[in-house]
Amino acid sequence: MGFLWSLAAIFAGYFIGEIVRLALRRVLPEVYYPYANELISTFQLSVCVFEISVIGRFYNPWIALWCSFVLLSVKNLGFVFEGALANPCGLLEDLVYDQGWLTDNLAKIVFQVLGALLSFPFIQMLWLSTWSELHYQQVKKGLRSTLDVSLLYGFSIEILATFVSTTSDFLSRGTLRRFNPVIRSVVCVLLSFFLSETTGTWMNPALATAQTFVYCSRKEVITEHLFVFWLGPIIGTLAAIEMNTLFLKPSVNTQRTKNSLAKKIKQSSAKNHRNRAVNSNSEQKERLAKNA
Repeated sequence: MGFLWSLAAIFAGYFIGEIVRLALRRVLPEVYYPYANELISTFQLSVCVFEISVIGRFYNPWIALWCSFVLLSVKNLGFVFEGALANPCGLLEDLVYDQGWLTDNLAKIVFQVLGALLSFPFIQMLWLSTWSELHYQQVKKGLRSTLDVSLLYGFSIEILATFVSTTSDFLSRGTLRRFNPVIRSVVCVLLSFFLSETTGTWMNPALATAQTFVYCSRKEVITEHLFVFWLGPIIGTLAAIEMNTLFLKPSVNTQRTKNSLAKKIKQSSAKNHRNRAVNSNSEQKERLAKNA
C-alpha cells in the first residue's frame, strides 16, 4: 500500500506541475516561458526523486532503481518537461560552445533551484496526509545527510560520476544516437547504485541543494555543500565537454554551428537578392516615368 501512495505522490506532483505549466504558457510572454518551464520541470523531477528515495529506503531498493531508470528514460526521450533540462550542469554545454547568453543561463539556474526548493513543502504535505507506513517512517526519521564520506573523497566522487555520465552522452550521440536516452539513463542508474553510499551521487546541484542540504537532519556546512555538490559536478561536466572538444570531435555541435552559419548566409543572400530586386524595380519605374 505504501508503494501505491508513493506512485500517487509522483503522479500528483507531475499533474499539478502540468496544470501550472498550461496556465503559465497562456499567461506569460513567450520569451519568459523557458524560465517557468525550468522551474516547473525541476519541481516535478524533485518530487519524483523524493518519492523514489522513500521507496528505496523503506520499501525495495531494486524497485527504486527501476523507477529511477523509467523516470530518466522518459525525461531523456523528451516525453516530459518540454525540453527543460532541470539541471544546472545541462546548461554548461551551450555556454562553452557559445550558444547561449550567460545571464540567460544563470536566470534558468536560479529558477531550477527555486523549483527544487518548492518541491519539499509540497511533498512533505503529502507525506503528512497519507496513511502509509513508509511515509510515516520517512517523516519520523527525517532526511539524512548524504555526505557520509570525507570532503575530498565526496568531491572526487561527484566529479567522476558527472564526468562519466556526460561522457556517455557525448559518446552515444553518433551512430548510437537512437539509444542515447536509454544509455544515459542506464549509466546514471548504475553510478547511483555503485556510489550511493558516498555522496548520493546527485550529479545535479539543484536537486542536491533541496534534498541534501536545506532539509537534512544534520545541517552541512554551506561551503562543504557548495564544494561537493556544486563545484564537483560543474568541474566533471566541463572536463567531459573539454574531452569531447579535443578528442571526440563534436560533430553534432560543429554541424549545428555550420547549419546555423549556412542559414545566416542563406538568409543574408536572400535579403540582398530581394533588395537588388526592389532597387531594380524602382529604377525601372523611374525610367518609365521619365520616358512617359
